[in-house]
Amino acid sequence: MFKKRFFALVLAAGMLVLPFAAGCGETEQPEVQQPSGPSEPAGPSKPEEPQPQQPAQPSEEKKVYTLTLAERYLLAAEGEGQTQTLDAELKCNGTVCEGEITYSLSDNIVARAADGKLTAQSEGKTTLTASYTPASGETVTDTADVYVLGETSAEKVNAFETDGVNLLGRTYFKSTRLQLDNVCTGFEVAFYGTELTLKLRSTTSMFVVFLDGSTEGIPLPTERKKSIKLAEKLDLGVHTVRAVKAASPMVADQKNCIEIESDNPLSTDGRFLKPPAKSDLKIEFIGDSITEAYGATGKSGEGKHTLENSLATASYAYLTAQNLNADYSIVALNGICVKDGSTNMYDKYLKNGFHTSGEYDFSSFEADVVVLALGENDMWHATSTQFPNYNSELFQKDYADMLRLIREKRPNAHIVCIYGMMPASSTAQTKQIITAAIADTGDENITQIQMISNAAGAASHPNAQAHIKTATTLTEHIRSLLS
Repeated sequence: MFKKRFFALVLAAGMLVLPFAAGCGETEQPEVQQPSGPSEPAGPSKPEEPQPQQPAQPSEEKKVYTLTLAERYLLAAEGEGQTQTLDAELKCNGTVCEGEITYSLSDNIVARAADGKLTAQSEGKTTLTASYTPASGETVTDTADVYVLGETSAEKVNAFETDGVNLLGRTYFKSTRLQLDNVCTGFEVAFYGTELTLKLRSTTSMFVVFLDGSTEGIPLPTERKKSIKLAEKLDLGVHTVRAVKAASPMVADQKNCIEIESDNPLSTDGRFLKPPAKSDLKIEFIGDSITEAYGATGKSGEGKHTLENSLATASYAYLTAQNLNADYSIVALNGICVKDGSTNMYDKYLKNGFHTSGEYDFSSFEADVVVLALGENDMWHATSTQFPNYNSELFQKDYADMLRLIREKRPNAHIVCIYGMMPASSTAQTKQIITAAIADTGDENITQIQMISNAAGAASHPNAQAHIKTATTLTEHIRSLLS
C-alpha cells in the first residue's frame, strides 16, 4: 500500500482434573472407599434431563493500531503557503479511527509543528514524527522527511546549476545542450505553481515522470516533440518533478538520446525553488540489457524490444536506488560484453555515454557501492559456436580486468558482482568463472550474489516481478555492507 502524500503551498466448559503422577512433587493419595448401605429397590431408570446450553462467550478482539504519515512534506522557506495541515492517518485493526496524535520535529529551526499544523521557518531538512498512545498498549509512531525549500532563479535552473536542478545519472553536455544518453539519466526540479514545461530535441524516446516524491512513475513518450508538459493541472503549491529517461541508448538498433534545449528549456507558471538535497549514498550500476530492464514491463511472448515494454525505471538497478534512497548512476547497454566486441563495457565505462567520445570524470560521482552485472552475453559468447574466438578462459580474464579497472576508478567502493538473472549466466560454470576472477584480483572488498534466473518478460528477459525480487536481495546485501 502506498502512502498518500500531502504537500503545502510555498514558503508540505468444564475443567478436566487429572491425577498427579507419583514422584512429581506430590504424594499419591490412597483410593477412598465409600461405606456400603442398604440398596434401593431396582426401578426404571429416569431419563436424564437435558442441560441448557450455555452461549459461547465471544473473545475480545485485540486492538492493533497503525499510524501513517505522508512520505515527504514540502514547504518553502518564505512566501505564501508556509503552513501545512498535519493529518496523519490512524487505523485500528485496519479501519480508520480517531485518536489524539502528537507531532514533533527533529529540528525546530527548520520547521515547527503546533496546533495540528506544520510551518516552515528556514531552509533545510528535518524529520517529522507522529505518535499515538492507546489507552492500553504500546505507542505507535511514523516518521516523514520535511523539506523546506529555498528560492532559486529560473536562470540557475536553466543553466542546470547544482542549486537549481538535481542532475541524475551520467548526464553530459554537447555544446550547451544537456544530453540524456545513458539509461535513467534525467533531472529533478522544484517549483511553486501548477505546471512544468520542457523544451527538447529527441528521437522517439520515453520519460518516466515522478511527481512530488512518488515512487510510482508516469510514462511520457517524447514522440519527437519540441515541447512537452512534464506536469500540468496540479493544485497550486510546492511540487517536485523528477524526469527520468526510461529508454536504452539503443532502441531497435537506433541511437536513442534526448537533448535538452539550451535556451530556457524549463518553465513554470509560478516560480522555481531549490530541489531537495540529493542523498549522500551513491551507487553505480554497470550492466547489460537486464540492467536496462529490457522486456521487464512487457509480457512473455512479446518478441521485440519496445519503449513501452522496457521501461528502465522497472529495473532492479533503479528499484535498488529507490529502496535505499540513494543517488545513482547506471551504465548499461543491451548485448554488451565485458571486452568482447567492438562496443564493450571496458571501453564505454570510461566515456560519458554510448554516443560520445568524451571522457567521464569519475570525481563527479564518488560511488560508495559499485554493482557489476555483466556475464550473460559473455557466457553466451564463451559457450556458443557462433563465437569461435571467445571462450570461458578469456571471459575470466576479461572479468578480472574489469574489476581491476573499477577498483582503479573507485578505490574505496564496495564492489558487488551479481549474475544469474537469465539462463546463460545461471550455470555453475558462470559461478566458477566469476569466483576465480575475483580471486585473481586479490581484492578483499568484492562480494558476489547469484540471483534467480527468469525469462518471463518480453523478449525472453526477466519480468518486472523478477526485477523486484533482485532489487530486494541486492538492497539487503548493500545494507549489510554499509552497516
